[in-house]
Amino acid sequence: MKSRIPFLVVFLAASVALLAKDRKPNIVFLLADDQTFYSMGCYGNRDVKTPNMDRLARDGMIFDNHYDTTAICMASRANIMTGMFEYKAGCNFEHGDMRDSVWKKTYPMLLREAGYQTAFAGKFGFVVSRAGQRRGVLPEDDFDRWGGGPGQTSYVTAKNKSMAKYAKEYPHATRSYGAFGADFIRDASKGDKPFCLSISFKAPHRPTTPDPAFDHVYAGKKFTKPKNYGRQRGEHFALQSRQGRQYERFTSWGYSDRYDEVMAIYHQQIYAIDVALGMIRKALKTHGVADNTVVIYTSDNGFLCGSHGYGSKVLPYEEASRVPLIVFDPRHQNSGKKLRCRALTGNVDFAPTMLELAGVSVPKNMDGRSLLPLLDDPGA
Repeated sequence: MKSRIPFLVVFLAASVALLAKDRKPNIVFLLADDQTFYSMGCYGNRDVKTPNMDRLARDGMIFDNHYDTTAICMASRANIMTGMFEYKAGCNFEHGDMRDSVWKKTYPMLLREAGYQTAFAGKFGFVVSRAGQRRGVLPEDDFDRWGGGPGQTSYVTAKNKSMAKYAKEYPHATRSYGAFGADFIRDASKGDKPFCLSISFKAPHRPTTPDPAFDHVYAGKKFTKPKNYGRQRGEHFALQSRQGRQYERFTSWGYSDRYDEVMAIYHQQIYAIDVALGMIRKALKTHGVADNTVVIYTSDNGFLCGSHGYGSKVLPYEEASRVPLIVFDPRHQNSGKKLRCRALTGNVDFAPTMLELAGVSVPKNMDGRSLLPLLDDPGA
């Protein structure tokens, strides 16, 4: 009998290891709005405070050449959901709402079909066109928990109908999404299903409305201008690019004469996202699911921030198209090694990545590719 005990211990340990390996991971997908790639400490910016983003970067992998495939909110969000380029998703301002047939093949729908609990909060960015309905609708019934809103949503939590219960404690919307995420993680961790939490922050999108709780963070701060700042650095751009609002916003939005003030507000909004990220990661640890939850952090598009004498985004230049990306898979052997990946990646890659993480077949219509091979070999 005694001789069987070591065998039994080894057998049980192996069984537990196999079960852990077969267990599908939870997924947390966090999307900022208009966050340029150089707005974090982990991307080399010494002027900013992004402790939680930097911690996530140390734990996971930084992608240095990640781009949106259309530098505007609505299209980028559709590209992310569908894994398809805009010309196939067919969804952007003045182009049309997302067709229901397209929506049914998005990552939230496919993950829910595969048994995932799904939740969404924040700015959804588009509506779904369905037969028999005169106008497009938000697909809130297609999620197990909903905290999303139409259009641009509001920085005032109380004005976001699905988030109103958080308004008293978190009157500014950014941290309310952190609270939503923490609550969903708490509840989902009690069940036996894996979960996918998607949060699309409104910040740092204009109108510039930072959380006053963080007014002290950048008070009086001087910011280093990028080397390509100003009109003189944009003289080689196409004449067509000077006809739109991006050109005049260099002056009307204050980059020309109030640079430090404008950037302090911009980064203060990002700081609030950083706090919300900390709330979500704390919840993952508190409720015992951190070791089996993949966290992805990125932005829908970048922001010109005065580079080349332009403001806003839309134009397919570097600062408008390049965005931060951090992927942390705590189960992966390369996690915690402070690795960076220089491969060219795009926002159409998120849907295939999340589907592969969940063991779900990637539909042939998707243009993106899974990022998981790059976690194995960041030099690939």
